[in-house]
Amino acid sequence: MKSIMESEKFDMKMETSDWRYSASIVGLIKYFDYFVFMGEDQSNLYKIDHDVIKYNSEAITEERYLLFVEHYFENAMHHKVVEGILNNSEFTDEQVKLVNEKLKANVIMKKIFGDVKFSGENKELILRKINENRLILIKETYRSGKSLYANFANTNSLLVNQGSICRLENYNIDAGKKSKSISYNWDFKTYSFQDEREFDFIPFAFSKSYEAFFINNNYSIKQLYNTNNLISNSDNPRSTLFSDLKKSANFIDFDVEVITKARDSDYFETLFIRKDAIKIFAEIDNYKAIKMKYKINDNYYMDLEKEVTDKILNKIKLDPLIEMLLKSTSNYSYNIKTLIKINTLIYGGDKMDKRMKFAYINAKESAKKVINEIPENKVTSYKQKLISAITFKDYERFCEILLQLSSSSGVVFTFAYDLFENFPDNKNLAYTFINALNNESNKDNGGKKDE
Repeated sequence: MKSIMESEKFDMKMETSDWRYSASIVGLIKYFDYFVFMGEDQSNLYKIDHDVIKYNSEAITEERYLLFVEHYFENAMHHKVVEGILNNSEFTDEQVKLVNEKLKANVIMKKIFGDVKFSGENKELILRKINENRLILIKETYRSGKSLYANFANTNSLLVNQGSICRLENYNIDAGKKSKSISYNWDFKTYSFQDEREFDFIPFAFSKSYEAFFINNNYSIKQLYNTNNLISNSDNPRSTLFSDLKKSANFIDFDVEVITKARDSDYFETLFIRKDAIKIFAEIDNYKAIKMKYKINDNYYMDLEKEVTDKILNKIKLDPLIEMLLKSTSNYSYNIKTLIKINTLIYGGDKMDKRMKFAYINAKESAKKVINEIPENKVTSYKQKLISAITFKDYERFCEILLQLSSSSGVVFTFAYDLFENFPDNKNLAYTFINALNNESNKDNGGKKDE
């Protein structure tokens, strides 16, 4: 929520009433801190009081906003790439080629530079055009950039004052066509909305990755800012956030809302990191085993990390993922071991007693004994039969094959009694045994694609 302050040093204040205001606050702090870094006095710009920011709205102008955009998203600014190259005295053929590509990189670059082509001798002309048109180059590049403003809001709303409809993606509608249908009793005057010009600061709060993240742990603004700084420049904020939850637990020790925005979707999504999910993440001691791409077909690789983290967050069992890797012609024993551990925790394995811990140890040791007692081709045959049975949820058939294997190898499977008693609840024992029927079960192949 935003409100005007009268008779005080700062004329505006904003509270963390929902994620949009929380993200706006994080963006505002980054904006103001940039000008503090440039030499301005912070005491004239803003002040934080726990969950409220008070600030000077006159310090927010279009020119200052755009100059901050140029700084914050420098790598996405085509003219900045050109400027960086032209500040050299000599140029390689590759640099000349890149400059000419950037001069035509988007609509505004084409409009400003027209038929200008960098030859290696006309850098002063190009630099002059950049300086003369800097603000419009920033504004239009930022407005239309798929990873920039266009990813988060209606491009026609950039730098306009409060509108009649919220400017953010999937909060925004065509008022001319739908104003009546979204209103009570077809009267648009009854429509309730929230839009602020400060919502233009929301893109600065999200991570710069393809799947952009904002963590709304708004217990305090200081905590909110520090948490999002952790993932701000990460190429993979999902990994940064979830693989570091042992450390993150210091500031994420309660249910937390996480807002995500993918560039190929026109809506924001919400994840909730609950305390029980945090406990599972904190128990994962081999996180790199889930950071892999699994080849589904020539055109699609499954992001296993995203699949696993989403399932942990929603307490959904990993059975399909484990079975998918077990059926693969490649060896994923290394990855499967971690998935089984996670799956056991989702099943409630954090309450595992000594008897069940012994059962898991016995499942692994029994598999090793089987490998030593019967030929490799017979081990492979039995393994495929077990995978087939568990995949089709034919648990009775699985137990029959297990008994046949025990008889054939002469190995007593003590763990099997738990499967005979209650197979669905002890399915991870079966996965553990199958996965251990592999001489290379300790091989580290966690980061490779399934080519």
